[in-house]
Amino acid sequence: MRMPKTKIVLKPRKKTALDAVRPFSWRISLTYFLTFVEDLLELSYPWATGIAIDGLMAHEFHHTLPIVIAWSARASIGCFRQMYDTRVYTDVYNHIVEDTIIRQRKAGIEATMVAARSAMSREFVTFFEIDVPVVITSLIHIFGSAIILFWYDFQIGALAALLFIPVYLVNRVYVRVTTRLNRELNDQLEKEVVYIERSEREEVRSHFALVRKWRIKLSDASAYNWTIIEVLSIGVFIAILLRATVLPESEAGDIFAILVYVWRLMEGLDHVPTIVQQLTRLRDISIRISQGATVEDVSETLEESEPDQKPL
Repeated sequence: MRMPKTKIVLKPRKKTALDAVRPFSWRISLTYFLTFVEDLLELSYPWATGIAIDGLMAHEFHHTLPIVIAWSARASIGCFRQMYDTRVYTDVYNHIVEDTIIRQRKAGIEATMVAARSAMSREFVTFFEIDVPVVITSLIHIFGSAIILFWYDFQIGALAALLFIPVYLVNRVYVRVTTRLNRELNDQLEKEVVYIERSEREEVRSHFALVRKWRIKLSDASAYNWTIIEVLSIGVFIAILLRATVLPESEAGDIFAILVYVWRLMEGLDHVPTIVQQLTRLRDISIRISQGATVEDVSETLEESEPDQKPL
């Protein structure tokens, strides 16, 4: 006896916020590549300045060429990238917000909530435009500076690298805290349009009091994280300073370059709390703006609701 054929329907993968960005991936990649080149050129400044200092003290003026070339190249690339960025990310935002509105309204999500999520999508684009380049710059400052410090002196490089351990441990806890706080904040922000429409003074006051509460908690958590890193950095910097001044055959330019690379590394670590907090916030936002059926889902539902055979 033959078994009846079963119609197998493969549902398309649910559309995510990153899918909306994918058509612009090569243009965004170009902005990141230019940022990477800029940061590498900037990373050479302390080394090139150290060469210039030693050269000028010896009246060898051609030693200033490395810093002039590096600075001029970075300025030229930076000018082009900043103008290019605006054009790329304006297109990305328009595409995401249009897709979010149409898809979520087709899924039956209330207009007020869709409006709130459309506003949140601006932050999603800002993440790619502002925060990702900051992450790239911070990583280059942190790991690039550490590698160069090892090149100048192993002990100095090891002292700087010791900071990575407590920073990692502190931020593991910080991720859990900010994930919870950002979820609470975004839950409240989604209700904002509703309260604005009602215009009830007590509701509006209560809403913004709660928004203030979650923002303050996020700020306090970031401040604690940053302070711990700063306190640890003070001790490491003093230890490196003492080591740099007793290095055999060290010149003024070398000491200057070592100290600047230490500052660069610590400056990169200062950005870690902000980066972690923004990453957890954007993860929550991406989940919210990804909600809603895709056009393929809607079409499939209509097809499944139709009978397989027409009546005779």
